[in-house]
Amino acid sequence: MRSYVIKFAAQKEAVLPVSNGYLLFSAFCDLVRSTPLDGVFHSGEGESEKGVTVGFLRKDPFKGFTAGDLDFSTGESAYARVGFIDDEAGKRFAELVRMRQGKTVRLGKAFFSFSRVFMPDEHELSLALTAAQLEVHSPAAGFRFVSPAGFKRNNRQFFLPLPELVFGSLLRKWRLHVKPDAWPGLEAVLPEIEIQNYRIESHAVRLRTDRIIRGFCGETEYSFRSLPEPEQRALSTLAAYAFFSGVGYKTSQGMGEVLPFLRQQK
Repeated sequence: MRSYVIKFAAQKEAVLPVSNGYLLFSAFCDLVRSTPLDGVFHSGEGESEKGVTVGFLRKDPFKGFTAGDLDFSTGESAYARVGFIDDEAGKRFAELVRMRQGKTVRLGKAFFSFSRVFMPDEHELSLALTAAQLEVHSPAAGFRFVSPAGFKRNNRQFFLPLPELVFGSLLRKWRLHVKPDAWPGLEAVLPEIEIQNYRIESHAVRLRTDRIIRGFCGETEYSFRSLPEPEQRALSTLAAYAFFSGVGYKTSQGMGEVLPFLRQQK
């Protein structure tokens, strides 16, 4: 599993919507067209089950989501994080970006250039980890949702950080991309996860000009202390996995970008 931070430079004054993930995804689709990566970005899986996640382009890669537009001056830097479950796919993507360094990329009506790709360990948000390295044990975990996360429930948009939805999303992604038969029966204990603290707010995300998707941002901390140790370990692993997979729907278009953190039992 690999995560990269892509640095862009505005070629001239530009205005971008803060929810610009669909523009980035479209630009990356153009980048990988006619390469083996085309199947990663256009897989037959659902929009939220792709093996790639794309964060929003922002001036500060650590900054959370705020409503409004982003104004860029000529030469100003912007950053986006891209994650891959498959190592080889990530390596191919990074090489494609490096080959395009200095070249123009169009994001809607704005023009940027690829400035740099931060390889794993060159940036705090660029990492390369194996599934085994994600297997940690903590009785509690937290998520910082830096872009709006949401789910489909009863065929409707639902945007609250309920444990069964957050960890159910991660479990489905893990079984799809990492190990199909992982943790049989784990779904049954998801409603027993406790929410310890939360500080969230809802946001509307505009995808293209005619579609609104709703989600939530902020922090939520979960406790597994009432569960047996094997379940605690599984849930801690899924929490760490969220860094690469994202949570919920539209994760390849900027939504559900997560910075997880582990907590000691309280």
